[in-house]
Amino acid sequence: MSRSEFRYNKKRKHYAYLFKDLGEYRKNILLSTKPYRIIHGKQKKNVVLFKHPNKNQTISIYVIPYVYIDHISSFGSEVLIWFFDKNDKRKIKRIKKRK
Repeated sequence: MSRSEFRYNKKRKHYAYLFKDLGEYRKNILLSTKPYRIIHGKQKKNVVLFKHPNKNQTISIYVIPYVYIDHISSFGSEVLIWFFDKNDKRKIKRIKKRK
């Protein structure tokens, strides 16, 4: 089933965009404020977004270009009222399809 919401991922300590239900699990993409992440000692780039999904924030925001699958209990109960900018939707779509 499809889903489109933002929640805090308690397990990974980032805000997340949830987009797919898999029974008790959810597919999600993490948001970060850092342009790079370090995996096994190597620096990997994050994808920069045009605008922050929260309209009250002005800081630059990045998306970690990897789809995570986490249990529903690892997300916060509060659903955030955030939206992607129309210029960012294509980037998110490409990450969801793993391209």
